[in-house]
Amino acid sequence: MIETIATIDILNSALDKLSEINYRDMDSIESKVVDAKDTLITYRDKLQSEVDQFEKWAEEQSNIDTVIQLEAEEK
Repeated sequence: MIETIATIDILNSALDKLSEINYRDMDSIESKVVDAKDTLITYRDKLQSEVDQFEKWAEEQSNIDTVIQLEAEEK
């Protein structure tokens, strides 16, 4: 649930940046879109890192389990 709240906060931040765009000013458009994109990319990268760490942990646990099973079968 905490991760969901954090995701909503990040999405709201990106949407707030987009809502501040002055459509008569091309520099404003580009700046706000780049800021919103950077916010989303940073959060995506954080989540991807967490997923990668979990996958590494899960693989290590699976290997440990395999070794334990093989040792049990040998006895």
